[in-house]
Amino acid sequence: MAKDKSLGPHSNPQLLTRQSAVEPVEDRPLYLRVGGVLADQITSGALGPKQRLPSERELADTFGVARMTARKALAMLEAEGLIHRSDRRGYFVSPPRVQYDPSSPINLMQQLRGQGLLTENIYLGRQVHNAEDWQAKIFEVAPGEPLALERSIVSVEGRRVVYSEDFLLLDALPGYADRPYISPMTQNMQKTYGVFPKMRWFRIRIASLSLVAARHLDVSPVAPGMHIKFVQEFEGRVVMVGHDYWLADALDLKFGDTDT
Repeated sequence: MAKDKSLGPHSNPQLLTRQSAVEPVEDRPLYLRVGGVLADQITSGALGPKQRLPSERELADTFGVARMTARKALAMLEAEGLIHRSDRRGYFVSPPRVQYDPSSPINLMQQLRGQGLLTENIYLGRQVHNAEDWQAKIFEVAPGEPLALERSIVSVEGRRVVYSEDFLLLDALPGYADRPYISPMTQNMQKTYGVFPKMRWFRIRIASLSLVAARHLDVSPVAPGMHIKFVQEFEGRVVMVGHDYWLADALDLKFGDTDT
């Protein structure tokens, strides 16, 4: 199905599942009417990406409704991924989503840059510690095995979209703990250590962001998020366990070669 370019960045007709065509507007709850008007402004391009929306009070005054009604309308649009809330700054129209295939051998930064996006990796630091029981079980090693935790953020077009925690098995990467961080990590592991990680498994869950992730991404702790946990191995040995915490409205998961 061809996309209607008049709908702007949120132009997939399959996503526009509102019941306005079958349900009279006057029969819908007030918050759905308010949300529908705002959604139409977003999909038509009248409200563009990154544009700040009116406050709850301003919306309530404009539509002649209670602030609670305006709040519910905004929450509905946030759940649909049309808008996002920046902590302490209000609601903004979400930019077009980035596409990411976690099963691909091409790393995240390469995938994003391949879409013509301006990206930045913001390094937050390293911690070296001994594996606790639950970590040892995942890495299939004895408790106490040295691990390195690398924490970082990826910014796309000036917006922080994913917070990452990556655990590395130091026994597989001799000297890593004493060397500077190099991104992308998978390329560094290949060039410096001859370790070519392959995906063993990954899991995707929809959940609110963790407090730590929300703080680093500058959003509310109750903001909708997507958690991707993955385990990578080399020659049958687990060498890396990662946790990516994405803003839900920023990401389209894409598997395989498809343009739809």
